[in-house]
Amino acid sequence: MLSLAVCLAFVVPATAVCLVYLACTLLGVRKIPRWRVGLTKRDPSEPCVFTILIPAHNEQTTLPSALRSIAAQDYPPDRVRVLVVADNCMDRTADVALEHGAECLVRTDVHRIGKGFAIAAGIEFNRLSFRDCVLILDADCELSPNALRELDVVFAAGAEVVQTAVWSRNADDGPSGYVAAVGAAIDDAVAEGRDHLGLRVPLRGTGMALRREVLAKVKWDTASPVEDAEYDSQLRRAGVRVRFCREAVVWCEAPATVSGLCRQRRRWALAGPLASKPLLLAHLLAAVAVCFAANAFTLWAGSLLLATGFVYLQAMAKVGFTRHRLGLLLATPVVVLRLFGVVILGLVHSKKLEWDRTPRLGEGRTG
Repeated sequence: MLSLAVCLAFVVPATAVCLVYLACTLLGVRKIPRWRVGLTKRDPSEPCVFTILIPAHNEQTTLPSALRSIAAQDYPPDRVRVLVVADNCMDRTADVALEHGAECLVRTDVHRIGKGFAIAAGIEFNRLSFRDCVLILDADCELSPNALRELDVVFAAGAEVVQTAVWSRNADDGPSGYVAAVGAAIDDAVAEGRDHLGLRVPLRGTGMALRREVLAKVKWDTASPVEDAEYDSQLRRAGVRVRFCREAVVWCEAPATVSGLCRQRRRWALAGPLASKPLLLAHLLAAVAVCFAANAFTLWAGSLLLATGFVYLQAMAKVGFTRHRLGLLLATPVVVLRLFGVVILGLVHSKKLEWDRTPRLGEGRTG
């Protein structure tokens, strides 16, 4: 009797999580028209005016690519404004922003340090001049050429906050890059499925687009290293739904080393355990192991394992199969195991309020 109770204690939560991922993935791979039921279009001749807000800390190397991707947008240039917040920088970030035609706010504050504070400063600095929407973009990311046009479509349908898709552009850079790419593909599919179900989707730190009215109603006031999760909670409490736009894509570069990925995910762990796929995988495997050891609910547990495998197979198909990536797949269990350990440690790690910039390949630590 006790063994059955233990099995149920493991398998019931695992089932709930697995069904959410499976249902959202199945819905997310369907091509559903962008105009959802119950939404009304506005006059397409009046596109949104976007202010693209880029918080940057020592990003002189990566910032030019981000700014070039904005300049290449298939969108009226007179309806795009770019503001870079050079936050506590020790390099030429501010100069690079100005050289590429962006506005720049130079911020120096040794007490209030971090991306959340940089975003808040940019929003407050331009509070009166913001027109329609603000798109927050990390300085090491790039926008797809159609991103603003596709976001405008969703805003025209009545959305208040929109999260873009986030794709990894370096899936071939070792096991860490491949793991990050597959994880991002899962997040996109789940977000698309949740949006089809009429549910809100989580913010992901970059590619977050917000109407000016939302920023007035829910003030950006975040202090934690996971500013997106903190502001997402504030939006949830205010009853603001976050929509998803799969057609608008932000390209990001995952850490090229396992240690870099672990450092990044240590910070992400502060968003809570339910945001960690390695932790959820560990719980699923523990549930399967307990059920098979007790010879109870084995068919149930096996079905969960197959369903989870389908979710990951769909994500790997989206990333693309190559001989090189199949080789990287063999090394992913070690990476996932390390990430699991990082998550456990991160849950009890003290919160740091400064920038924790992950070094890119070929760089040293800059802050």
